[in-house]
Amino acid sequence: MSRDIPFFEMFTELQLSGELRLRLAGAVVNGACIDQAGMSLALRLTTRAELGDAELEELKHLLMGVYGFRQVTTEVTCKAPSSQAAAAGSRPAASVPAAPSGSKGEKQAAGKVLMGKPIRIQPVPMKILDLKMGNATVAGKVFAFECRETRRPGMWRLSFDMTDYTNSVTVQKNLTEKEAQGLESAIKPGMWLCVQGKMEPTWDGKDIQLNPYHIQLAEHTERQDTAPEKRVELHLHTKMSNMDALTDTKEVVQQAIRWGHPAIAITDHGVAQSFPDAWHAAGDKIKILYGVEGYFVNNIDDRVVVHGPQDCSLDGEFVCFDIETTGLKVDREAITEIGAVVLKNGEITDRFQTFVNPNRRLTPEIIGLTGITDDMLKDAPQLKEALAEFLKFVDGRPLAAHNAEFDIGFIRAGCRKVGWTSSPPMWTP
Repeated sequence: MSRDIPFFEMFTELQLSGELRLRLAGAVVNGACIDQAGMSLALRLTTRAELGDAELEELKHLLMGVYGFRQVTTEVTCKAPSSQAAAAGSRPAASVPAAPSGSKGEKQAAGKVLMGKPIRIQPVPMKILDLKMGNATVAGKVFAFECRETRRPGMWRLSFDMTDYTNSVTVQKNLTEKEAQGLESAIKPGMWLCVQGKMEPTWDGKDIQLNPYHIQLAEHTERQDTAPEKRVELHLHTKMSNMDALTDTKEVVQQAIRWGHPAIAITDHGVAQSFPDAWHAAGDKIKILYGVEGYFVNNIDDRVVVHGPQDCSLDGEFVCFDIETTGLKVDREAITEIGAVVLKNGEITDRFQTFVNPNRRLTPEIIGLTGITDDMLKDAPQLKEALAEFLKFVDGRPLAAHNAEFDIGFIRAGCRKVGWTSSPPMWTP
């Protein structure tokens, strides 16, 4: 034979007992020599579980009865997984007992049985699961869970998905109300379980699922950071970075705390929405470096961000301002308030604020939006006086505004209304 062949792929007609089928789960045929004249078979196997004398005799008699051999000899090598990694190939699957944490970080009881009886069989990788196996034992992490009452009164359905990172499988079983109540609060996403049951087709026949007989908590050693000098992640995107990351802010901060990292940086794309979650998750156990990947484009969507010939560094002196209005239409609405500050070297050095009488009553919507009432405006300066004081405060310095097109549009329209033909200098990121 040029390659190892899965046992159940080679001997598809064998009808084994449940215990023997479980012990041969994951077994491979390393070699097979058939003597046609003597009708004998010499078989070399590698198994994941020890086969006793009685089980070997049962296997020999089944091979003789099904395939007509007069004599069968077997050479069996057992390579039982010595650890989690051996059970699941390149990724730990989990064995029993003793374990880490559920979805909220609580400790799991070592090997605690949640349903049925204790599992004595070593789990197999989920990547080899198929219907021909019959019964199977797997271990992995639960990543989705549901236990609900069906349309039939008193009938409940337990369904959860688990993975050992070689593949995933859905575990599904119909339960009585009493059985469901015992499992509904016992299983949570994030837990590691060992499940033994029967492989079955799904209701539509397009996939396979596991009908559990026994469920118990499984051991799982979480990934560790063993470096003597801990690193600090300085470039981290969370799920707040649109179309770029799926990292949950709270989970990643807590992971850095478990690994003993002194700090962690958040650098999402142009947003700061993950900052509150990071702050709450950090507490006093880790330092959060609040960052952002900012973008500056001067002509996006056919709009120019910077206007005018003036140059000004961010450490220079300029005026940041904002206005409130009676509405959004620059040709029919009026300014009700102007506020501004002078920034120099990143510090506020001067402030300006004035209300502006729009000579009309405010709508309830605008009052609710701005917090400005008619009483606050009745003795306020007229537009010309307010603009004159504002431009005097600006004193030719560059202007900056958050929604620049809106604010600058109203300032320029106001200048035209009072008969000023020249526009003030503008610098508006």
